[in-house]
Amino acid sequence: MGTLQHMAAAVVPRKGHARHLAFVNLAYAVGRGVFLSGSVIYFTTVTGLTATQVGIGTSAAALSGFVASFLFGVLSDRLGAKRVLVLLFVLQAAGFALYPAVHAVAPFYALIVAVGFIEYGVGPTFGAFVGTLIEPDDRVQVRANLRSMFNIGFSLGSGLTALALLGGGTWVRALPWGAGVLLLGAGLLILRLPRGTGAVTAGRPRRFGALRDLRFVTITALSAPLALHASIILVALPLWAVTRTRTPHALIPLLLVANTVFVIVFQVAASRGAATVAGAARLAQRSGFWLAAACGAAAVAAYGDAVVAAAVLGVAMLLFTLSELQQSASGWGLAHGLAPEDAQGEYLGTFNLHIVAQGVLGPGVVSAVTISFGVWGWVGVAAVVVAAGLLIVPVAAAAERRAAVTLTGELV
Repeated sequence: MGTLQHMAAAVVPRKGHARHLAFVNLAYAVGRGVFLSGSVIYFTTVTGLTATQVGIGTSAAALSGFVASFLFGVLSDRLGAKRVLVLLFVLQAAGFALYPAVHAVAPFYALIVAVGFIEYGVGPTFGAFVGTLIEPDDRVQVRANLRSMFNIGFSLGSGLTALALLGGGTWVRALPWGAGVLLLGAGLLILRLPRGTGAVTAGRPRRFGALRDLRFVTITALSAPLALHASIILVALPLWAVTRTRTPHALIPLLLVANTVFVIVFQVAASRGAATVAGAARLAQRSGFWLAAACGAAAVAAYGDAVVAAAVLGVAMLLFTLSELQQSASGWGLAHGLAPEDAQGEYLGTFNLHIVAQGVLGPGVVSAVTISFGVWGWVGVAAVVVAAGLLIVPVAAAAERRAAVTLTGELV
C-alpha cells in the first residue's frame, strides 16, 4: 500500500491548479485514446474507406500541424490561452461528432484535416495555459505530472475501445460520440479554472518574434532528431523486430506496454534538473546519448537467436524509454525557459514544430533507413542524434544569453 501511495504521489500533482490541470489532461487523454486507438478500424469498417485512404488522410492531417501549432500559439497570447483552449476542445468534439455523417473519401479528407488542424493547436495552447497558472520554477515538474496523467488516460481510453470492439458494430459506431463527450467534459473542467496571471499581449508585439529568434529556431530544429524515440518506439523498432530479428512477435506489444508504464511511473523523477535552461539542455544532450545507445542495442538484436534478440530488444526499449523521459522533460525546460512571459504561446507553438516534423518525417525516414541499410542505418541515425545532442548545449546557452539581454532592454 505504501508503494502504491508513493507512486500515486509521484504521478498526481499536489492540490491546487496543478491537480485540476491534471484531471483536465486525464479527461482529454481518455477521449483521445477512445477514438485514436480504434480510428483505423472505425474508418475502414464503418466509414467504408480503404487502409490507404485512411493513411493519406492521417498524413495530411499531420501536415496541417506545421501551421496550426504556431497559429494557435500566437492566438493564445493574443486572446488568452484559456479561451482558445476551451474553443479548441469544443471544435474538436464537434469534429468527432461529424465523423458518423462521413461516408465518402472527399468529405473524410476535409474533416480529418480540419480535426487534425485543431488537435495540433491543443499542445502549445495547453502549455501556454499551464504557464499562466503555474510559477516558472514549477512548470517542468507540473508538465511531467501532466504527461504521466495523459498516459494513464490514453491507456484507459484504449482499454475502453478494446471493450467496444469486443462488443460489436454498435459500440464501434459510438466511438466518435464517446470521444466527443469526453472532450467536452475536459472543456467544462477548464472553465472552472481562472484565466491565469499571464496577461494577454498588449500593444504591438514583435510579429513572428519566435520564428525570427534564430537561436530558438535552431534549438527547435536540433530537438527534432532527439525526439525520434517516438517514431522508433511506435514504428521503426516493431518493423525491425518483425523483419530483421528472430524476436517472437508477441513480445512487441508487451514492450510498448512496458514503455507506457515506465513513462507513467518515472516521468516526474526523470524531469529533475530541467527547470533551468542550462539543466534542460544538458538533459537533452544526455537523452541523445541514450538514444544513440538504444539504436546500437536495436542493431545488435539482429545477430541473436529468439531468446537473445528478445533480451536485447528489451534493453533497447529501456534505453529508448530513458531517452524519451529525458528529452520530453528537457523540451519543457527549454521552451518555457526561453519564452518571454508575454509570448509563451507563440514560443511553445514554434517549439512544438519539432514534434510535428518528427511525427511527419520520422516514421518513414527512420524505418526506410534502418530496414534498407540494416546496422549501418542504425549507426547513421545514432550519429545524427549524437551531433544534435552535442550542439544543443552551446546553442541553448547562447539563446539564454540573448533572452537575458533582451529582457534588460539592451541591444543584441
